[in-house]
Amino acid sequence: MDLPVIDTPVFPRWVWIDEITYSHIPIATIITAFMILSPICEYIGYRKNDLRYERLAKGWIWFTMILFSPGAALGTGIAVYIIGTYPEFWSRWSNLFFWPLMFQFMFFLAEVGFLFFGYYLSWDRLMSRKRLHIFFGVMAAFFGLLVQMVWDGLGSYMLTPGQVPLPDVDQPVGWSAAAFFNPSFPYLFMHRIFGNFSYVMLLVGGVYALRYMRQKDPEEKKYLGWASDLMFTTGFLCFFAMPLIGWFYASVIQREAPVAFHAIMGGHVSVHFIVKMGAISLMLVLGGLYLFVRHKQKAILVALTVGLLGLLIVLHVHPPLDWFGGSERTWRVAVTAFPLMLVALAWLLHGRANPERKYWQWAMFITGLAATLAFAMGGMVRERSKSPDTVYGQIVKPEITVKEADRYLLYDKLLGDDLSPKDLMRRPQKDWGEFVDQRRRSGQVSLTDEQARRLVKYLQEHYR
Repeated sequence: MDLPVIDTPVFPRWVWIDEITYSHIPIATIITAFMILSPICEYIGYRKNDLRYERLAKGWIWFTMILFSPGAALGTGIAVYIIGTYPEFWSRWSNLFFWPLMFQFMFFLAEVGFLFFGYYLSWDRLMSRKRLHIFFGVMAAFFGLLVQMVWDGLGSYMLTPGQVPLPDVDQPVGWSAAAFFNPSFPYLFMHRIFGNFSYVMLLVGGVYALRYMRQKDPEEKKYLGWASDLMFTTGFLCFFAMPLIGWFYASVIQREAPVAFHAIMGGHVSVHFIVKMGAISLMLVLGGLYLFVRHKQKAILVALTVGLLGLLIVLHVHPPLDWFGGSERTWRVAVTAFPLMLVALAWLLHGRANPERKYWQWAMFITGLAATLAFAMGGMVRERSKSPDTVYGQIVKPEITVKEADRYLLYDKLLGDDLSPKDLMRRPQKDWGEFVDQRRRSGQVSLTDEQARRLVKYLQEHYR
């Protein structure tokens, strides 16, 4: 499609889109999490007649209103930027999802109306009509969640389009249920919901912990301690839904987008994925130990223990990640030892450490930062795994390089269930011409002579 592509100053276009997108998404996720949790928190305070919940919920909404304008401005900037720099993608993608985008606009207007006029501005005026005020908050959260649902449907299609091709620019579609409810949509949507709750509550709980540590006023210090503990515990417990959802999500990617799966599991995105898993491990260690030191309620301790042991089950069901020299036995030992050792250490520290020590407050803050890093890296892994495709298997980005095209060919044509990028790295014999010919003769892959030549050249340059 011969559409004009606008060049960007200073940096390549992908740097600018990453900058705009990764500025917008954290703001949007914080807003969504606070909008959903605020009416819940307010309702709990109303039922328990506890003004601490009221104050906490009102503080969340106050902060939400501060973030709303820059979040909306950046969201608008993303669309305008894509129209100019990725015109073919935008023309075909918005053609396929015209009506969802229009409904998203209406959902956004309803969200703004309920949030600003019904919930925020009327907070003090409706103190005597709490049920009505909470209803306005629930409606704002409902429409905010619908906005996220639309974007998750459109975004998940970019990785797992299934059997629905992108239409041509001159082929009006407007709406496709099969494209919107694509194979990975429900898993991305649920993963994002729990991810929002988890990282936002852990991060804000860590910030409140630092405020608690520095606070001198006894009453204010008591409130900050309660608030930080409530948010931190909520965020940590919400995390445990994510590994199970993530396992199903990864299975869908492996089936529907094998090139992206190879990129994550040993390919060019594996470094980002390892950073994400490292951040999650740090979060589990620091956050888990703190909660065992802080809490005495058996229900919370049992929930934490079950959650940590549940990780062991998920990791055992999951195919071995290629991090330990390709040895399945080593992988099984590692994923068994980590949760068991963490649970044993946590119970050992229970009742034997002082949670008021400053290093525990810093541990909460670092846990929040680690959770935020894991959240950000998750989005980066998902988007970069399909590079150089903008929509997997449908359209490539305008600035595709020869290296990216040949790497995609490698993942798509040469690899399979029996071979991963790490296997190529570990291969002692680097006679790539013979190796590619052998794969062709055995019938394991189907390659043209030109594709075989490109693969041999790429392997010789990057898998020495």
